Formats: sequence, structure tokens, C-alpha cells
Amino acid sequence: MPNKDFYPNPKETLDASDGFASFLQAEGGGELAPLSRAPVQGAVKIAFWGLRLYIVAMLILVTIGFTRGMH
Repeated sequence: MPNKDFYPNPKETLDASDGFASFLQAEGGGELAPLSRAPVQGAVKIAFWGLRLYIVAMLILVTIGFTRGMH
């Protein structure tokens, strides 16, 4: 007989609404606090600009490669 946890009966329905509601209540669920975007500063800003320049350089190289083709 297969393990019921790994092979559930497909004809049974799973009703977890009461369990989830109690979990949410216990964990202080409800309205979430509003989030704001963190400012990007310092080395992170430099790294992102470096990635942008790298992507542009790679796009240029790929374009050159496609236009010249294989010889």
C-alpha cells in the first residue's frame, strides 16, 4: 500500500480553510504593512551601471556577429 502522504486519494478534496485561518490568526495575519522601495546607493548603484554597460556591449557584439555571419 503506497504512503498516503505521497499518494493522496484523488477523489478526496482537501479542506484546509479552517486550519489556514487559525494559522493566519495566530501569526498576526491581516493587513500587510505598506512597503517602500529602498534607495539604491554606493557600490550597488555602480554594479548595476556596470551590468547595464556589459549588456549593451554584449548586444553590440552579438549584432556584429549576426551581421557578418560565418565565413
